[in-house]
Amino acid sequence: MSKIIVCTTKKASVPFTFLNTKVEIYTYEELCFYIYNNTVLISRSSLSEKLFDWIRVELDMPALADRLTGLANKTAYAQDLLLEILSSGNYYTQEEVRVYAEAWQKYKKLSPVQRMKLKADGYLGYRRYIKAANIYDDMIAMADEIDNSSFLGNVYHNRAVAAASNFDMEIAKEYFQKAYELNGNPESRKGYFFIVAMTEDTETLRQEIHRSDIEDEEAYFEKIMLEIGDSKDDVREMTIFAMLQRAVYNKLNKDMNDYDKRMDIILTELKDNFREEAI
Repeated sequence: MSKIIVCTTKKASVPFTFLNTKVEIYTYEELCFYIYNNTVLISRSSLSEKLFDWIRVELDMPALADRLTGLANKTAYAQDLLLEILSSGNYYTQEEVRVYAEAWQKYKKLSPVQRMKLKADGYLGYRRYIKAANIYDDMIAMADEIDNSSFLGNVYHNRAVAAASNFDMEIAKEYFQKAYELNGNPESRKGYFFIVAMTEDTETLRQEIHRSDIEDEEAYFEKIMLEIGDSKDDVREMTIFAMLQRAVYNKLNKDMNDYDKRMDIILTELKDNFREEAI
């Protein structure tokens, strides 16, 4: 979870796990927080008797579980069940629940590709890189139907992040470049140069910057190197893409011992992620 959650209800002895994100929930408050912030990742099929039984037994909230079971037999909409959960305790105020319900209505009015991107972005945030990449690929296949170049550029950018996080460096380089052509976002161009730094040497990076007709090339090169070097030291708390930045910095500065150590951590996490997402 991304914030401190004050829990006043019973803590489960066995957590409920949302399989698509691998997030484990132990309390009613954590369940509410997860729902409020990850609605696009919660499918109707995940709101089943398995969850209701967990609420009944582990959270000792049989009344809520019974209401959810009855409601599930009457409605096919996930929104109804989620609102029932959020409204059954004191974690969120009535006003916050109302705002949540309004956000649901706005979400339903989004185009299919907008909803797809929100879902893919959610998976990307949880490091479910394969799941995210598959959705981004579906969107890229629909590129002719997307008339917003900036939006499509952002899809390519995030697909490149997913690719880099899975060590698909050629795809990452191609898609960061495509993203910058479409959205003009300096972060996309920076991502391209980062992949060059990852796969080549400093001289090649300088040449690529020169070919891009960037004003004050040396200053830009130093800025790229500084940003790579400023990556956090605690790689276990970082996304794989951010871990790579620090590893690249050490590689370019000939610190191969630290580079090898960080790459071992990255590869181990990649293997773990692949096994989990293959389920």
